[in-house]
Amino acid sequence: MVNTKRISPEALTDFATDVTKSLGAAADRARVTAEVLTAADLRGISSHGVAGGTGLRELVDRSRLDAIDVTALPEVKHKSGWAVASINANGGLGATAAMEAAQLAGDLAGEYGCGRVHVHDGNHFGAACVYVEALIARGFAARATCTSGSWMMPYGGNRVRLGTNPIAWGLPCGDEAIVIDIATTQRAVSPAIRATRAGTPIPPDYFKDKDGNMLEGVVPYESLLGGSVLPLGGEAFGYKGSGLNILVELDNVIGGGSTKRIKNMRETPKSRVSQTFEAWRIDFLFPEEEVRRRLEETVNDFRKYGGPEMLLPGEREARNMADAKANGIPYEETQWEMLRGISKDTGIEVPTSLSA
Repeated sequence: MVNTKRISPEALTDFATDVTKSLGAAADRARVTAEVLTAADLRGISSHGVAGGTGLRELVDRSRLDAIDVTALPEVKHKSGWAVASINANGGLGATAAMEAAQLAGDLAGEYGCGRVHVHDGNHFGAACVYVEALIARGFAARATCTSGSWMMPYGGNRVRLGTNPIAWGLPCGDEAIVIDIATTQRAVSPAIRATRAGTPIPPDYFKDKDGNMLEGVVPYESLLGGSVLPLGGEAFGYKGSGLNILVELDNVIGGGSTKRIKNMRETPKSRVSQTFEAWRIDFLFPEEEVRRRLEETVNDFRKYGGPEMLLPGEREARNMADAKANGIPYEETQWEMLRGISKDTGIEVPTSLSA
């Protein structure tokens, strides 16, 4: 990473908290939002961090357009004796409703052995792995999915209908968490948008224009509009990602998610999504200590078959987090510019960098 200056995670969290409070959010809910955004930055998932494309800038802009109600409180529905619940986020802060749902899934798992919570009428919740890791920290295995605004044609289709619909899934293995967090498309859309605006090339087998022509190299931003990111598996094997994508959406429908195409935020600022959180106990067959030992043994066996460059799911993010906690989060100049712009709009002072 070039031209970076480090920022304290604590200072970044305080800044994001104060900005969110300035929009009218309650202090505790603003803090959760800030912690989730900073958690993405700590892991090196800058696209979902404080200065990311779905971060604080979006929150400021959409709340001022009344597309996000920062004062809205989620409503929980839960039938006694059931391990499943639903939350109506009421168009409020995405991260706070999502974290409430994840923690409720854990509570249900503690009581029933497994727990599942659906969120509907929600907003973007940041990086899905953050919620999975919060549940892993409580000793559970966990999974999270989310619908998103439409940017993909179904495999074999000719019109954009599906989102990038991520899946995060993880388990506690020994003292570490093994977590995968992936879009069900070849990549997220934001890297393509950044590349077109910066005049840098996009990779092949990634994006088609609205006429179905494959895009590659340096392309104008306008060519993405109406076009489609390819499903995971690309041109030849995209039926795999498309199928996963569709199942994520259908699974969210049973919890109150939209039955219609979800408009992306370039079509409308009031884009509503849904999420599903699952948690389950790992000690249903063996004592927890033994399960963790068995999982750790399996992870160690995986590593026997890889060289020094082999990383298990979540390992790169864990390394990024260890470095960021010790030395600060590396922020590029474009990210600092984003913070300065937010500061200008809200009057909240930008934190001082840790490095020149």
